[in-house]
Amino acid sequence: MKVLSDQEGIRYAVWIGDTARWALDEEVKTTPKPGLVDLASNGAHSDMDALLFFKSARTLMPYFAEAAWMGLCMETEPEGLFVQLRQWGKRAERAMYMVTEGVNTHKGAIFTMGIFCAIAGRCIREGKRNIPYIRQLERQMVMKQLQQELEALSQRNAVTHGENNFCRYGSRGVRGMAIDGYREVFEKALPVLREGIERDENWNTVKLQVLITLMSCVEDSNIISRSDPSLLRAVQLEMKDFLLHGGAYQKDAIRKLERMDEKFVLDNISGGGSADLLALTIFLDRILIGNAGK
Repeated sequence: MKVLSDQEGIRYAVWIGDTARWALDEEVKTTPKPGLVDLASNGAHSDMDALLFFKSARTLMPYFAEAAWMGLCMETEPEGLFVQLRQWGKRAERAMYMVTEGVNTHKGAIFTMGIFCAIAGRCIREGKRNIPYIRQLERQMVMKQLQQELEALSQRNAVTHGENNFCRYGSRGVRGMAIDGYREVFEKALPVLREGIERDENWNTVKLQVLITLMSCVEDSNIISRSDPSLLRAVQLEMKDFLLHGGAYQKDAIRKLERMDEKFVLDNISGGGSADLLALTIFLDRILIGNAGK
């Protein structure tokens, strides 16, 4: 276990929180994203734009730093840390809604990024900043409580879109993603990101390739809640076909993605869950290779 002074701990926590903010901004800057808010389009969202996302991310930065601090300092088992994070998440959501005037820009990201900010803090404390430890710690944190929450959902009325998806279709949404250990991120998205960076591909193109990869396999609650699982399957098949033809690295990829964006806007399709996981992938890559104060 690494012994940190308060000053060192604060520096690490601020770095982790700012890295989370940066990753959220990088997701929004990725352009063009079919159906999603980016620098060129509001996608299938009439109530938000890129500037609102940047504003929301800045507001959440100190909350992410606080989550990292919890991971650095809390003398508790991983499960207890997650219980505390659930309360932290409610405060972060209130801060988001206050600055966005009620628009949900980052609710899903608060859940996912909050978990991994705390894990990043814990990894630094334990001196084990590697993927196997991160994955093990994440499942230890969330497994019991999230399984209990899913069991309880069958006994009460749904409140959120994600809960409604579970009750109607059995889709476990972000809870299921966490219970399963974010397989799509660690086994698909991170390798695609690393490969693109190591090949020295254009950064925006690399991020697009990661997003399309995620949209081809993630059970995206946002798409389901706007339609149904059959539309999700159609989107996944379309993304797989796009990848088979070279993905974001193919000739005329940008023009094809722009046309796809126009179609997704008309059909009210938004892969917001995949966008959150793109931000998480960017965050994890920086945490794994970065240094505090970088």
